[in-house]
Amino acid sequence: MMLSSKHKITLFAAVLLSFIAFLVAGLNSQQFGPSSLPVVRQFPNQSVELLIADLKTKSNQLFQQEYQLVNVWASWCGVCRKEHAYLNQLEQQGIPIIGLNYRDRRSGALNYLGQLGNPYSDVIFDPKGVLSLDLGVVGTPETYLVNQGGEIVYKHLGVLNQQVWDKHFAHFFAQGKGS
Repeated sequence: MMLSSKHKITLFAAVLLSFIAFLVAGLNSQQFGPSSLPVVRQFPNQSVELLIADLKTKSNQLFQQEYQLVNVWASWCGVCRKEHAYLNQLEQQGIPIIGLNYRDRRSGALNYLGQLGNPYSDVIFDPKGVLSLDLGVVGTPETYLVNQGGEIVYKHLGVLNQQVWDKHFAHFFAQGKGS
């Protein structure tokens, strides 16, 4: 049985409206943009190059504290600049932070840290994004909470600020100081 032109248009309109409703529902669910995701898996154990020391080490050897942050950033990332002052504050409070410099030039990354301060105990230099790809980096900035065993306990996409810190990260560091 053939549909008339009127029925084809009505069917097309119904499908189109359903598709648009699906997209709007997805956007409203906050699946896009800054979010925090519970994650429990191992940080990729690879040979990595350090930005400042210009030497190689294994990524799992960087996790010396009960908990530390791994912050993915780049000198070309404008949003990273917005969060950098907050990272400096966390470092001044004794929060261990490892930087993961993503798809950047060494000179640009060093200039960035020279201008804005260096909150990182170590900075992994990942100019081709090899480690970042294995880690599952979507973009910059991202912040991972990693325990001493190299397990990723939490992943935050977007800017790390006081509100995000209080909601998702602070209690991990309070446990270590209060125990």
